[in-house]
Amino acid sequence: MDIFSQEPLPLGLENAVNGGMLPDVQTSFRIFAAHIRKVNAQWSFPEHHHPMFELNLVLEGSQQMRVGEQYFVQGQGDLIWILPNELHTSLGVVDVGSMEYVCVHLEVTDPWFRQQLSQIKQTLHPIGSKMESVLRPILTDLAQMARTNTSSSLSLKLQTMHASFRIFTALSEILLDEVDDVVQHPKDSSLASQLAERIEHQALTTTEEQPTFGITQIAKQLGYTPAHCNRVFHKAYGVSPRQYLSTIKLRQAKLMLMDPTLSIEYIAEKLGYKDLSQFSKQFKRWTNLSPTAYRHLSW
Repeated sequence: MDIFSQEPLPLGLENAVNGGMLPDVQTSFRIFAAHIRKVNAQWSFPEHHHPMFELNLVLEGSQQMRVGEQYFVQGQGDLIWILPNELHTSLGVVDVGSMEYVCVHLEVTDPWFRQQLSQIKQTLHPIGSKMESVLRPILTDLAQMARTNTSSSLSLKLQTMHASFRIFTALSEILLDEVDDVVQHPKDSSLASQLAERIEHQALTTTEEQPTFGITQIAKQLGYTPAHCNRVFHKAYGVSPRQYLSTIKLRQAKLMLMDPTLSIEYIAEKLGYKDLSQFSKQFKRWTNLSPTAYRHLSW
């Protein structure tokens, strides 16, 4: 039987005695700009923010970090967890001497998983804490890989991919342990989920006749003001509705480009772009690659 057949598989319900169904899961989890760095007492890093989660583990020495409006002294073995779009900066080494750290950025596109990770509000996880204990072995392995870097490029990529799955698993375990302790606001959480569903539907059904995204229309359909919807969505997912729409379109574009039977013109049309040039420019802004170049990398 063709496993990719579109025909529904027989469920065999006539002979079933008992059973259950698990939820469908579709997620993309990317490690970005993972690095190790040893610095002297004069080093610091300017204030910045980005749409990714960040893990920062001090391997040697200590540093002072500012995340949002809070200041933290991060000693050897302490872990910092930074949420998407949080302003943060390293003010440098606390004492005279040097400091070494490993830093990993995590791009999470699945809205539900992103929402759950955003519930981890604690920034500093000291040595010996649950989150530090689970993640430290993975981060120190990444640091060792970056430090030695003697493997072939293929081997190094596979090792990094393996580490990314380990981080994914570790964060899932942390969430499972804390799931009963997370304080949710059911009304806001439900609204954020409805917004995500409608944005995703719009991203995948955009036509040339109705190409423009508008949170105003969606908010009106749900009976809320656009400002309230923007606030609730950003609190739940760490990005604006428009940024989330871009994430969905990029994910869909990448999936379609991996299918050699689909022309790039067809993909641009399906995603609601008025012409190939507009789609190509947007895709290059997202990935720094043209659609054609990305397709060649995927084959």
